[in-house]
Amino acid sequence: MKAIKVLIVDDSLFFREILSRRLISRLPKNSQIDTAGEPFEARDKILSFDPDVMVLDVEMPQMNGIEFLRRLMVQYNLPTVVLSSRPAYRDLALEAGAYNFIEKPSTTLGSGNFGDDVAATIMSALASHEDAARRAAERTAYSEPPAAGEDEPAPQPVSPLRKRTAYTVPSSVGRGQVFTASPNLATGTSVGSGQVFTAPPRINASGVVKTDNKVSDVSSRVTSDMHQITKMMQEMTAKASAGREKPVSVPVSQIKAPVPSAKIKLIAIGASTGGTEALSSILKTLVPPLPPIVVVQHIPPMFSRLFAERLHNECQLSVKEAVNGDTLEPNWVYIAPGSKQMRLKGFADNMVLDVNTGEKVNGHCPSVDVLFHSVADKMGNKALGVILTGMGEDGARGLLRMRECGAVTLGQDEASCVVYGMPRAAYEMGAVTQQLPLSAMAGMITTVARS
Repeated sequence: MKAIKVLIVDDSLFFREILSRRLISRLPKNSQIDTAGEPFEARDKILSFDPDVMVLDVEMPQMNGIEFLRRLMVQYNLPTVVLSSRPAYRDLALEAGAYNFIEKPSTTLGSGNFGDDVAATIMSALASHEDAARRAAERTAYSEPPAAGEDEPAPQPVSPLRKRTAYTVPSSVGRGQVFTASPNLATGTSVGSGQVFTAPPRINASGVVKTDNKVSDVSSRVTSDMHQITKMMQEMTAKASAGREKPVSVPVSQIKAPVPSAKIKLIAIGASTGGTEALSSILKTLVPPLPPIVVVQHIPPMFSRLFAERLHNECQLSVKEAVNGDTLEPNWVYIAPGSKQMRLKGFADNMVLDVNTGEKVNGHCPSVDVLFHSVADKMGNKALGVILTGMGEDGARGLLRMRECGAVTLGQDEASCVVYGMPRAAYEMGAVTQQLPLSAMAGMITTVARS
């Protein structure tokens, strides 16, 4: 049997370590196991580790496992086995897209049965996933168009063979530590067996309810291309940094929120390589009320529009590709279009965007520096600046200018960056008020913006 990769996501370090040891001897030879303590770390690990199967807990910091799975399945069809000590989560997990649900034992993993059961379910999940993908490919390759007068066949679901029957580990497994989960999910409502978790409706500034329709096939291919580019850059960065000590993020508990000297009226974010995933991670976590957000991501023209459309359907904030003359509104995110420079015009009470073709700055159009300098000039200490993963130095000087004008400035730390170029340049020239991991960025943005 071929070696596989398994990602274990659980907030208990003890549980991660014990389960890893149990599984590694039960999976095919040369298989690999990696772990994450919460969903945002898991998202980064999915990109860097590229697992074949994920084992997911439910109650965790930042975001519960059910909501993480719901959001993940929109972009990655990753076979997932959900573990929880509460059977009430079974139906929720399966409805969210889990291959199967296993109830955690009420005691420690001293017995080998639990490890055997999880390993067997992992292999079954992978086999089912591969079989579904193979049969889908065969249908595509050999399907014939319907005869005249016949209806088009109904579209097949993304994962046609995902099992919907739960599996419960025998109660005789092990003795010792109790693994528990609270009865609440992200919605704050109590969860009973059979209840289906639904995310709250998302309403834009015009009062229109946003739908969860899947993005177009073209957008899906664009997302796939972004994912492949990110993986390539991670591999290049890993080779370049081989032999030196791996950077470690500062624990979130040790990070203090900067206090702005004035109420924040605008948030400006800049990113490049790896930024589409970083931005997605941040924006999908932010919730209203927030001031308007303007974003420059180094990205080609068509990609910027599709990226904005995908985020609009996935986020609780409203997202659009910016156009010249846009008046900035709270709870809206404006993505700079590829091949156009985006600047801020007007002031706090009448913020308008200037979006037009222009010369490349720092080799980029749009340029983060162009946006940041305009924000510094127009907003002063009423802005919050954020610089994320990316190659080069674009945005560093503009962020420094923002800080000199009294703005709070945040930078992504080295450990969580795909490429620690732009944040490094900004940090080393003193442009960053606070440096922090990607997993803490959304929380910090919210804290500062609402101070």
